[in-house]
Amino acid sequence: MSRLIKSKRIFIHFNKALCLFLCLFPFWACQNDLYEKGEKTLAIGDFKRAASFFSSVLDEDPLVMKARYGLALSYFGLAEEMEWRGENALSFWQKAYDEFRILERARVLDGYEKMYSTCLFYWARATLSLDPEASVLSVLDRSIELDSTNYFSFNLKGLFLQSKGQDSLAQETFVYIIAKEPEFIAAYSNLGNLYWKKGDYENAWDIWSMGLQKYPNDPYLKTWTERAQDSLTVRFLMESL
Repeated sequence: MSRLIKSKRIFIHFNKALCLFLCLFPFWACQNDLYEKGEKTLAIGDFKRAASFFSSVLDEDPLVMKARYGLALSYFGLAEEMEWRGENALSFWQKAYDEFRILERARVLDGYEKMYSTCLFYWARATLSLDPEASVLSVLDRSIELDSTNYFSFNLKGLFLQSKGQDSLAQETFVYIIAKEPEFIAAYSNLGNLYWKKGDYENAWDIWSMGLQKYPNDPYLKTWTERAQDSLTVRFLMESL
């Protein structure tokens, strides 16, 4: 019953990061032929070739951090393409994650925090899809630390906490999302689910109907709001006998 939504909003980060990449390093574009090719192929979405070019630059000099950032973006793009095809892209999320960690340790680039945060979310989600028992809480916390508006990471953290029986913390997380970003539809679904599993049909109905007011055509919220309403009606009739 849990919902871990995909949204176009999370993919905007890549376009923003690419613009940042091209704006930060315009004077490097002609530094060498390999780097220039990497920059051009990344710009047109030829991520496999871009990764190859940037890797070649790093083979010559591992300290060329602009190429390392380009490599991280290339792996990110490859992973996104796999996600869009419905494939598990953990191997490429891991590669992008590794490059971002090097950039983080080197402390040489600013402005990549949101992209890094998004990468950590995807890495955690892909990891859990292969191993539901994997420990990803520290990664999600780091993602949130990098970008406090990454509600996808908050949402996944809530689901992870709930899976570990920490319902109170999960509830706090979903409530926080709704308070900060009322348009984040998955939080309504997941908070309602949490109440439903506890047998708290009234609060489940309240949350699902609240979400349904914002998204009246959402089939999930519509179905479960009706089920909660039916359960409340039956309970009322039983109590009135």
